[in-house]
Amino acid sequence: MKKVYHRIFLFARWEKRGIIILEVVFLHPVWTIVFAALFFCDAVLHLIACYRRYPKLRTVTKALLMPLLCALYVFSVREPRLLVVAALVFGWLGDVFLLFKNGRLFMLLGICAFALGHVFYIGAFLSEHPSFHVLMLIPVALCAVWMTFVFKKLIPYAPRSLRKPGFLYALLLSWTGLSALYLLLLTQKLPYLVAFVGGLFFMVSDTILTGQQYRKETKHGNFYVMLTYIIAQSLLVLGFVLLGGI
Repeated sequence: MKKVYHRIFLFARWEKRGIIILEVVFLHPVWTIVFAALFFCDAVLHLIACYRRYPKLRTVTKALLMPLLCALYVFSVREPRLLVVAALVFGWLGDVFLLFKNGRLFMLLGICAFALGHVFYIGAFLSEHPSFHVLMLIPVALCAVWMTFVFKKLIPYAPRSLRKPGFLYALLLSWTGLSALYLLLLTQKLPYLVAFVGGLFFMVSDTILTGQQYRKETKHGNFYVMLTYIIAQSLLVLGFVLLGGI
């Protein structure tokens, strides 16, 4: 019996050492630098491809944006939040679906993927302060203003089959930023300000995208859609990275 206990003790001790070694390796700052550099280079190449209209390069670099940003997030914090990872995964699916321009099916799948991504972002924010506070009325009022704008200026130009999903998506989109605003009002912490600005950029990006798709396509419209989108996702992730250090 003593030998058995001794072996179990040695195994547990070596297992603990192994965990410590893995933490040292995977949390080393060099990984953050590597993935930050890869994401930055991919983002720059993608924006160049959008501006200069290089479709093959645009497709490849777009498909890499969210995986690289997700890796950057995972290697930048000690305990990555699964809700944030899930939001980035569904953001990646939305990016991929929207690469297929023919047919409304892929547009609908893209809307659903991004909508789920926003649900996970909202869940990640509100899990910080799940109880109701009177300050929640401020985001609610701003949401009403945004949805009025969407209903009058954006939804009428979408195909009928996409109007209801688009309206629901716009609601979830707004609450990604507004949930960060709610926490900013409660705590006055910088990470929530960063994330709130990211949410605003997301709204700007999707507003431009709607105009490109259903109103009047401009020469460099896709460039501005992706520029604001990359800024939006980067700031949202940066907000959660900063939260990991508080």
